[in-house]
Amino acid sequence: MDNLNQEQKQLRLKQFLKRLSEDPSMANQNMARYWGSLAELLVLTGYNPRNEPIDMAELVSLLLKRNEIDACSEDMMQHVLNGGTVDDFMKMGRSKAI
Repeated sequence: MDNLNQEQKQLRLKQFLKRLSEDPSMANQNMARYWGSLAELLVLTGYNPRNEPIDMAELVSLLLKRNEIDACSEDMMQHVLNGGTVDDFMKMGRSKAI
């Protein structure tokens, strides 16, 4: 049962990454400059993995919170899997915060 759940998670992640690769808002060259390096993101969020692998879902959730967006990485993933873009997700999150 655990293997099936793990396989489903891996398939879902693969679908999410495929959709991200096709997301026109992610192709924006300014996006990388906006977010910065991984080291900068860790400092910005205060995330300290303590010599463990970086949990990217946790890092994304912290970045969303830092941008005053009341959502988590799972919410973003679901939005993208439902056909939305990261840019739209960010705009919706910011409009809700106002």
